[in-house]
Amino acid sequence: MQRNQTYTTQKVIHLVVSLFFMFLFGRICPTWGPVTRMGVQAIGIFLGGIWMIAQGFGMIAPSFLIMLAIILTGFTNGTDIITSTLGSSTVWQLIVIFVVLYALTESGTDAVLARWMISRKGLNGRPVLFTVVFMAAMTVLGALASALGAYMFSIAMIDSIAETVGYDNSSQWKKAMYTGAIVTASVGGGILPFKGMALMIYNLLESGLVEAGVHVDQVSYIAAAMLSGLFISILAGLSIGTLFKADFSKLKDADVATITSVGGTRFNQRQAWTMVLFVIGVLYSVVMIWLPRSFPNYDIINGIGQGFWFVLIAVLMFFIHVDGQPLLNLDQAMGKAVNWGIVMAVCAFTALGMMVSNADLGVRDWLSGLMNALFGNMPFPLFVIVLVLLTLVCTNVFSNTATAVIIGTVVGPLLINYGKSGINVSCVIPGIVMSALCAFLTMAAGGSAPLFLGTDCMQEKPNWVLTWGLWVFPIVTIASSLAYIICAYIL
Repeated sequence: MQRNQTYTTQKVIHLVVSLFFMFLFGRICPTWGPVTRMGVQAIGIFLGGIWMIAQGFGMIAPSFLIMLAIILTGFTNGTDIITSTLGSSTVWQLIVIFVVLYALTESGTDAVLARWMISRKGLNGRPVLFTVVFMAAMTVLGALASALGAYMFSIAMIDSIAETVGYDNSSQWKKAMYTGAIVTASVGGGILPFKGMALMIYNLLESGLVEAGVHVDQVSYIAAAMLSGLFISILAGLSIGTLFKADFSKLKDADVATITSVGGTRFNQRQAWTMVLFVIGVLYSVVMIWLPRSFPNYDIINGIGQGFWFVLIAVLMFFIHVDGQPLLNLDQAMGKAVNWGIVMAVCAFTALGMMVSNADLGVRDWLSGLMNALFGNMPFPLFVIVLVLLTLVCTNVFSNTATAVIIGTVVGPLLINYGKSGINVSCVIPGIVMSALCAFLTMAAGGSAPLFLGTDCMQEKPNWVLTWGLWVFPIVTIASSLAYIICAYIL
């Protein structure tokens, strides 16, 4: 959705407010508690940057300003910011995975996979089962491709079904399906720990936990995240007709298989090759966890890393031709596939996260004090529930990336304590990532939120999401917390 770029008086005011917080607030606001002068500046930069992004100024310009404001505080310099953010393995993997996912989207592989899952004959005349499978398909698609791509595909599918069976934009079914789709697609984006925000938060917590002697591994993360995605999909699907009171009568008599099979449900040769190579790329991290150090050339294989393994996959896609064309045109993909707004935002908020979490600035101690006062000596299950709910609330008010970074930084010491007591805290990390990605309630929430709120269906009654949409909070909190708690105790 394109936002209006005209400079209205209101937009100028928002710009001035953003710049004030980023460059002046921290210099004039009194310090408090353990927070130092530079700590206050970090908070001001955070508030100004989030506000600027939320008010439609894009992501790249605010991200550049955030990094400039950090430099002007004297906390670091430009060279170090570039080295620690744009030159990091996290950002490198983010750029490369954009390119590899471009091959999936351009070939239509992701769409075929989703259509195959939701076009089974057994779903005909079973709207509740169809809805659950649909939500699960969006979760899988969000994990394999991207949350945004999965959501956009889901909207096309929902619109097609609605037009065929007779649901209009005012129907509760269509609004509820849109909501379920953005939630399941979004949480699906956090299932794999080597993609986007999941990669950033996993790496952010891993170093501190390992240094403290707490074991973390990606297999446990994936297992907990997959179970969480499954539980959320099931509960979301069951809730469409119960909590959201959607009318299934029109869908019950529809031939779902016929509707959803438009475009094909079998991979052609190009799509099959693309899917196989993508799966090989995904399996690298899983294989490395189980690969013994005694394996020949282990150090070389391990040294490749997930980022360069995806580079290898991208190169193979370039050299493998089907019908005279490469599976992936690298020159074209590098220009079209990489979302530089997201890349720059990851860089900016990674740098800001390092500043906010710096022990000398006092912000971490202050936030930790607030969190500790909130969590106290909670039993682990209650801690997980509160963590998920708190993250859900924060991510729907602030940027999802900033929310994940701050909460991940603050709860790190708590995870160390739980980890030392024998609990597998690898299974809690997706609770931060997937909850932070579940952003839909306000325009400032996340990348897909403006697309969701700006659809004709949601614009038909804008306040709908502020009433019925609140059901998402208990749905996600209950379903996902249960998954994290089960896996943390048994894995």
